[in-house]
Amino acid sequence: MEENKKRKWIEFSLGRQITQNHLYALYRFNDDPFEIERTNVEELKNVIGGAAENLKKPVKKLRDEIRQMSKSAVRAVFIDEDEYPVLLKQTKTPPLFLRVAGKIPPAGERTIAIVGTRKSSSYGRRACEYFASEISARGFAVASGLAYGIDTVAHKTAIESGGKTIAVLGSGCDVIYPAANKRLAEEIKENGAILSEWPMGTPPSKKNFPMRNRIISGISCGVLVAEAPQKSGALITAGYAADEGRDVWVVCGDIFSANYRGCHALIKDGAKLCETIEDIMTELKFAGFDELEKKKKRKKPKQELQGEEKQIYEAVGWSPVSLDEIKALTKFEMGKIFRLLTNLEINGFIENAPGGKFVRKR
Repeated sequence: MEENKKRKWIEFSLGRQITQNHLYALYRFNDDPFEIERTNVEELKNVIGGAAENLKKPVKKLRDEIRQMSKSAVRAVFIDEDEYPVLLKQTKTPPLFLRVAGKIPPAGERTIAIVGTRKSSSYGRRACEYFASEISARGFAVASGLAYGIDTVAHKTAIESGGKTIAVLGSGCDVIYPAANKRLAEEIKENGAILSEWPMGTPPSKKNFPMRNRIISGISCGVLVAEAPQKSGALITAGYAADEGRDVWVVCGDIFSANYRGCHALIKDGAKLCETIEDIMTELKFAGFDELEKKKKRKKPKQELQGEEKQIYEAVGWSPVSLDEIKALTKFEMGKIFRLLTNLEINGFIENAPGGKFVRKR
């Protein structure tokens, strides 16, 4: 696409309530934006409804948008370009273009989304770490939404595992939300990309996130839900994946935990229960993926626990336990328990849980 046409499409995107869905519909109607500019508004209403009234009335000047994009090292990647995600093109309503910071992993770097609740449990985070590291080790990029909880763990683990990761925002590329993840966002740019369909400076908005979720699903060959209550954006992402014929895998959890009601509902609706990485790889083989293409990756030697530390670790388990429960299981004196728990926490084997309890971290 010629540069002047790209700039005109970007200008159209600055109209009030003009979405990428509108732009894609217009692109299918006529791929020349200058012809669209000359088209009667009433005719355009037949394509995108009342939004046509705002198409030619941008609320922000094009030069300001271009300046902000340049300042943040953001560029527009259009649907007819090689860098545009292949799987996203195949969805029902792909964005006409994406604003991108970083570099989208090429088609050979297959992508799996990992999504879940912002209020994640230690079990959910552990499950996310396991799958994100195994997915990365097999040459897949990990996609998520940069939110607190499961999203953050998925991105961080992919980077720590030497893999690629993609964050899709419900705001402009220059508006990192939550702000606490600004440093993580910079790391993602160096190890993948940040994507947004919204103009620069767009603040996070509740209505933006469901649309963001369709892109997370759209760029991925499958979606893994690591932990989700009944009302969760992760279920929206899974719904988009199912509608597009993509795989949906679900980690099952504690039947007494509200944090897993959404996961269990997905399983009842036909999503695939996922216990190990093989549950994902087996399904992908049928889609033409070859597990033998695993990336070579150095793994840190696993630290083995011995003696009393091992007994304490086994007493802690994956569900939070109290000091009294640990004492009853190990018969150790409380002073020794405190010392051993401290060592295990320092070495990353356990972590504190609400209520003064302890839970395994790995």
